[in-house]
Amino acid sequence: MSPAFGGDSSSKSVINALQILEEVATMGPGVTAVELSRHLGLSKSATYRLVNLLAQEEYLVRTPDLGGFALGARIDRMIGAAAGPPVSDQLRTALDEVRAGLRFGVHLFGCHRAGTSRARLSLLDIDPDYPLSDPGRLLHDLTASAAGRLMTAIGSGHPAAAPTHASQIGSFIPNFGCVSVPVWGADSTLVAALTIAAPAKHIENPETLVRLLADPARRVAEIMDSGQE
Repeated sequence: MSPAFGGDSSSKSVINALQILEEVATMGPGVTAVELSRHLGLSKSATYRLVNLLAQEEYLVRTPDLGGFALGARIDRMIGAAAGPPVSDQLRTALDEVRAGLRFGVHLFGCHRAGTSRARLSLLDIDPDYPLSDPGRLLHDLTASAAGRLMTAIGSGHPAAAPTHASQIGSFIPNFGCVSVPVWGADSTLVAALTIAAPAKHIENPETLVRLLADPARRVAEIMDSGQE
C-alpha cells in the first residue's frame, strides 16, 4: 500500500483522493493543487501528496502547460469500459507509426450510429503520451470535440458530400485543440475519426494536419475493413 494511503488515516486519505478526482472532473482541466486545497479545505501538504500520488498512478495527469492537472489515463480506461473492444496489434502498430512521425497526440475514436438520435463516440486507441483531459465530457457532449463535431456534421451522409475535417480549440484545454478526419467503412459509412491533438496555432490553419492524416486514415480504414480492428 502506498504510504499516502497507509496508517490509521487510510480511509480519510482514500476519501480525500476521491474528492480530488471529483473536483478535477468538476472544475475541468488546468485546476491547480492550490485551487484543490482551497476548494476542498485540505492542507497544502496533504493536497500535494495526494495529487502527486494520483499523478504517479495515472489517475491524474499534468496539463500540457504544466500549470495544472486533468483526469489521467487510468480514468480514461475506466470510462473506456463504454468503448469498443481493444484494437488489434496491426491497427495499434499503424497508429504508433503515425505517432512516431509527429510531435502531437494521435487518437482514434469509434463513430457509432452516426446520423441517428443514438449517435455516440467510443475510445478505440488513445495516445498514451497525450491522455484525454476530460474523456467523460468527450463521450457525452458531441459538440465539444472535433470527433463529435465531425460525426454530427457528416451524419448518415455519403463521403462525397462530407466535410474533410472538423476541429475545436479550447473546448478542453486553453490554447490547445484537435482536428479530426473521417475513417470510412467499405459501405461508405463513417466508422471512426482519426484525430490529432496539438497547440492552437496548428489547429487554426489545419490544412497541413489534414493532409498528414489522409494516408493514415485510409490505412486505418483498410485494417478495420479487413476485420483486424
